[in-house]
Amino acid sequence: MPAPRIALTHTGPARYLHYPAWLRRHYPEIQIIDLATRSGPLEELRGCHGLLLPGGPDVDPVEYRMPELRPLCRTIDARRDRLELRCAREAAALGIPLLGICRGLQVVNVALGGTLVADLPPGQRETHDKLEDRDRLHDVRCEEGSLLARLAAEKAGGDADCGVNSAHHQAAEMIASDLRVSARSPDGVIEALEWRDPDGRGFLLLVQWHPERMAAAQSCFSRGVALAFLDAAQHAARS
Repeated sequence: MPAPRIALTHTGPARYLHYPAWLRRHYPEIQIIDLATRSGPLEELRGCHGLLLPGGPDVDPVEYRMPELRPLCRTIDARRDRLELRCAREAAALGIPLLGICRGLQVVNVALGGTLVADLPPGQRETHDKLEDRDRLHDVRCEEGSLLARLAAEKAGGDADCGVNSAHHQAAEMIASDLRVSARSPDGVIEALEWRDPDGRGFLLLVQWHPERMAAAQSCFSRGVALAFLDAAQHAARS
């Protein structure tokens, strides 16, 4: 059986190379398809068995109907917004396994009708935003019965409440109606989303941290996330 094809929306700058390297640590044979370089990205996506939406610049508030929030944003890439919003909706509609990381969580929430906090307020920003060029560290608390809580218990033998890295100043605010919160940080910031009703839908897990570069590589919130996504991609490849 051929290895799963994983679509990635951007692999150009060096920091994005962490994503395919992270997945290949757990499944060396997977094929990575860089949608950002393809002339027909949606057509390419339809031939893939998983979509990973990585971290990156702020989502333009225009995309969630709040253009007045643009002054709170740092860097905006409108072309990437358009590509990733289209890909997120396509993957969700077709049941393609979908993993969103940091910005990827925010993109999917917006794609499905949610909104964002354009800039975390003082008191939260200092806990979640980067310190110079270093990730922050904080705990997350999984919601009982969530996919993420099950991964913590099953995939890596971990605790449902443990630490993650953090490098963001935006966050999910109003949650899309098809999604549910599956984890929060101790100060209440949304740290993970999943389907509200997963029956009949493809795998979807959205995390606000960066599992691809966690120092605790064996953590349930790094290794467990990768294994769950790759298991779903393998299943899709067999279907």
